[in-house]
Amino acid sequence: MMLLEGNQVRNFKSYSHKSVFHIIFDHAKRPYNFLDAETLDNLDTLITKVEKGDYRGVVFSSSKSSFVVGADVKAISQAHDADKKDVRAFLEKGQELFNRIEDLKIPTVAILSGVTMGGGLELALACTSRILIENPADDEEYTVLPKTRIALPEVKLGILPSWGGTTRLPRIINPIKAMELICSGRDVGATEALKLGLITCIQPHHKAIDAAHVIIDGIDCESIRDYKCVPPNVSRFKMAIAGRLTKWFIGRKQKKMFGIKDKYPSPYIALRVFKDCLKMNRREALMIEVDAFCDLVQTDECRELVGRFLGGER
Repeated sequence: MMLLEGNQVRNFKSYSHKSVFHIIFDHAKRPYNFLDAETLDNLDTLITKVEKGDYRGVVFSSSKSSFVVGADVKAISQAHDADKKDVRAFLEKGQELFNRIEDLKIPTVAILSGVTMGGGLELALACTSRILIENPADDEEYTVLPKTRIALPEVKLGILPSWGGTTRLPRIINPIKAMELICSGRDVGATEALKLGLITCIQPHHKAIDAAHVIIDGIDCESIRDYKCVPPNVSRFKMAIAGRLTKWFIGRKQKKMFGIKDKYPSPYIALRVFKDCLKMNRREALMIEVDAFCDLVQTDECRELVGRFLGGER
């Protein structure tokens, strides 16, 4: 634990090297990193330090085998019966924090390793660039470290990405591919992540920090930030066709699993929100994300899916 800006910071380590500020996720109570209320408060303190300081870049990384596995699922379960104003406030807090990261006037690089999902990926999407640490071994039988898994899996919990994931992903990778990933919730490995442009490069663990410094020295963060804050240039015709196909695949998958094609509404609503967000600037799109999450999180379907997840976790 460290004291920073008069606040206790328990879930991170930090240091400055060659005028680059390093923020290292290191959750004090868990063997993995996740985004609970305390972690967001700690991160707020660290970003405030960056905003006040004279740095030429920021690097986010993890001291654990994975980057950030997502938000606190138990907090999602508590949102089932919470006042929507409180749910909205929590979501907007995360959105505002990630916006501040994206709006920094210096480059930001996220070094991803192992599992990066949900809110962890949404934080990385707010950064200027993303580096992936290569898998520790080709054969899972010979390592206890987690293999690369990157995803926005929220629809599998009956919700949708609402800390900017629905808005930012199609501004970073091909929007049609972004639609498929968000509406299916499936994860991608290292090779596919690089092919999609989700990450800039793959590096061995011992070379990742140096690679991040090279990116910081050469990247035009202002142009990237400006591009990410406006609607992407995408063919309406192609998106319309892709939207119909995605809706058909959602229905086909649900019918195969449950016997009916509309068992869970989250993929369909994620599809609608995704298409709406494509037409909006960042501020408007983030508001749509929050509205949809607040409605979905209190549905019976979300309760069921979150309950299944927490039951399996135990």
